[in-house]
This record gives sequence, C-alpha cells and structure tokens, in this order.
Amino acid sequence: MNTECFIEPSRQLPVIATDVFIAGAGTSGFIAAIAAARNGANVVLVEKLPVPGGTLTNGGIGFNAYYSQETKEGPHSRRIVGGLPYELTQRLEKTGFSTGFTFLEDDHYHIPYRFMADHEAFKAVASEMLMESGVRVLLQTFLANVVYEGKTIKAAIIENKDGRCAVVAKQYIDATGDGDIARIMGLQQLDLWQDYDKVCGGPTGLVFGMAGIDYEKAVRENAGAFRVLSKKSASDADHLSMERYTLAHAMNPSRYPGLNSLDINYFTSFQGLHKGEATYINNSKAPKIDAVKTEDYSLAELTMRSRIMKIAIALRKEVPGFEQAYLNWASVQLGVRASRITLCDHMMSQQEISDATRFDDEIGLYAFHDFAPKHEELFTVPPGFYGLPYRMLLPVGADNLFMTGRSVTFDINAHMSTRNTVCCMIMGQGAGTAAALCARKDIPSRNLNYSELRDALVNGCVILD
Repeated sequence: MNTECFIEPSRQLPVIATDVFIAGAGTSGFIAAIAAARNGANVVLVEKLPVPGGTLTNGGIGFNAYYSQETKEGPHSRRIVGGLPYELTQRLEKTGFSTGFTFLEDDHYHIPYRFMADHEAFKAVASEMLMESGVRVLLQTFLANVVYEGKTIKAAIIENKDGRCAVVAKQYIDATGDGDIARIMGLQQLDLWQDYDKVCGGPTGLVFGMAGIDYEKAVRENAGAFRVLSKKSASDADHLSMERYTLAHAMNPSRYPGLNSLDINYFTSFQGLHKGEATYINNSKAPKIDAVKTEDYSLAELTMRSRIMKIAIALRKEVPGFEQAYLNWASVQLGVRASRITLCDHMMSQQEISDATRFDDEIGLYAFHDFAPKHEELFTVPPGFYGLPYRMLLPVGADNLFMTGRSVTFDINAHMSTRNTVCCMIMGQGAGTAAALCARKDIPSRNLNYSELRDALVNGCVILD
C-alpha cells in the first residue's frame, strides 16, 4: 500500500434536496437560516458544535452595538439595528434572564445602551427561533467537501453520525467564519490572523467565568488596582445586575506576581450578570496561531484549558475578594477573531467606516468599533453609523454562494468593527433573505433586484434609514 496517500473507494451518497444550504450555525449562520426560512425557503443548516449561536451562546454575554455612536456634533444615540438581531434581544428579555437595554453613562464606545443576558438563555432562545422557523438543523455535523462546476456549487458533502451525504441546494451560505466553502472552491483568500496583534493582542482567546466573588472587598482592598467600570441594576430585572470591573494587575507586580507571570494583558476585565459572579472574563489571550490548522488549533485549545485554571488560581491567591471564587464555566471552544478572509465584490475599509459611508444596496446599518476607544480617528463621524452593502456578501468567482460573518474584510482596523456579533447577525439576515429570494427565482446572487431585497428586509423589520 502507498503510505503517502490513500484512494478512498467511490460510493453513492444519499441526497438531501433543499433551497438553501448554510455551513455554520454561529452568530451569523443561525440568523441567516431563520431569515431564509421566514422568506419561504427550505433550509438545511449544519454546525460542528452541539449548540447553535456561536459567540453569542458560547462566549460574549453582552453587547452595546444596537445603537449609533453619540457624536459631539451629531444627534444622540438611536437604535439602528432591528430585524432578527433585535427580536433576539426582546425574546431574551421576556425570559427574565436578561438585563434588557440599560443606559450607561460615559460609555467609552460612545454607545450608551448595553444589553446582557445569561448564556443558557441565549442557547434556549436561539434554539427556539430555529425550531419555530422550520429550519432543518443538523448539529455535530461537518462540512466535508463541496462539488462545483465553474462558478456554480452543485452540492455540499456533509458527515455526521448518520454517515456521509450530499446536500443539493440552489443557494449556499458560507457562515463557517473561516471561509471553508470558499477555500474548497479555490476562491481568492487572505490570511488576516498574522496581523491581529497590531490591534488587540491576538487572533484567538478563550473566555470563562467565576463565581463566589466578593466584589465590595475586591474594590476596597486592592488599592485602586480593582476598579468599577460600571455597575447598575436593570430596572425590570432586579435579580440581575450589569457589573463591569477591571483589574490592572501590572500596576503592582509584587502584589500580583502570579497573574503577571502568565503573560496576559495589563488588565483583566470582568462582567457580572449574577450576584458575586464574573459571568464573563475576557483576558485569556491564546497563543498566536493559524486557527485553520488543526494541530495548532488543538494545541491552543489544550493550552487554554490549563491557562484559565492558572488564572483562577492566581486570582484566588493574590486578589482580595477572590479567596472563595471558583471556575463555574468555560467556553466550549476556542474563540477565533480572524483567520481566512475571502475576496468579495466589496471589501469594507476603515475609511468608509470612519466617514459614515452609505451605499445604494444596503442590508443594514452599524456603528460599534471595538478598537475606537484607543484610537479616536476610528470612530464614525456624524450621524454616528455606516451602511453595510449587499455586495460585501458576494464572493468573487461564485454565482450561488454568500459569505457572511467575520470572513469578509481585509482591512484589519475595519475588521475590528465588522467581526463583532451584532454586525455578523445583520449580515446573516441579509444573506439569508437574499438566498431565499434567489432560490425562489432560481437566479444567481448578482441578478437579484435590490429593490426586492430591500422590501423583504424592511418587511423583516431591518432598519435601513
């Protein structure tokens, strides 16, 4: 036998026929699936994890990205994101496991309304929305291959416990985050991860939480190193709070030697939703890796499980108020901020974001920029938001494929805005809606009349003005 390669015997695969196939049920993909289904399409959605929702359900618990930025010359902040992303927040609020949109003064992102919700509530509501819409969801299922002729995808090959099968669809959406369908098709891509330390320290991370914290003692006895960023009880959910703290451990190396020896950021940030809990700790920066290389990714996963334990041990040992604290959850998978970016008909630039650029084919409006507080020039000028064009979803070299999520912006600074969860959901609703309309007409993505897409988006409560 040739030990350098193995020729797999050919076989006939069972076929699933559908209108729209979506690879990836993350932040963008699960919204895309719901949008496509609500616009009359039969939808098959596959996801490698056992939970839909991506970063929403497996990482971040809060966001202040539904509103425009407040500007010195312009109007006050207003809500600019509607549609499915906003519906998600309203349904979460009804569960009682959400703070709702709470006003915070002097927010350094210049967007004062913040929303937080419990991880498990996110998971449940996302699951309910998918089931109610009639999406055929296949969890713990991998995209194995794509069959295509020229610019047209003919089938997606998937594999799970049932075995291997082909999904034949009219339209396809790549919501993998890594551009996996585009890669298989040989479309033009760029690796963005190498430059990510220029903006936020690294392309990957693993968030976690701790409980049993005495926040009052932590603030009182850490000599200014442990500070309150914001703390507020939600008016309609008194059992929940919106607490944000930071620990600048490097300001006192002799007091926090264990934390400083772990080579993590200058400060550690905590967000609390329940009493005595750091529901979200975001300072476990993973090694700088190419997240699409399986061995590198796997080693980073293992390394981070050990590192968050060491962070927790150091917090208990060195930080007053954390003596009785314990790890109570950790993200089920490594978070990836950037990997492969796919060339699309339009690539958003930081200049367009800063200039509040509007487009004649918009699928939504957005404002949040993760890096702007450190670089004022990255904020958007009045009216404090910019447009997202339909063209940014259309990969060059494919006629029935949409790209959505964090894999569509070459500009590293622009990516610090477009990669965020709410923006990914906006793109998801745009892609899902467009895919359903194209499937109904059996036309390529670029032949879709924008006025028809706009009408469908407005009917889906998307804010475009």
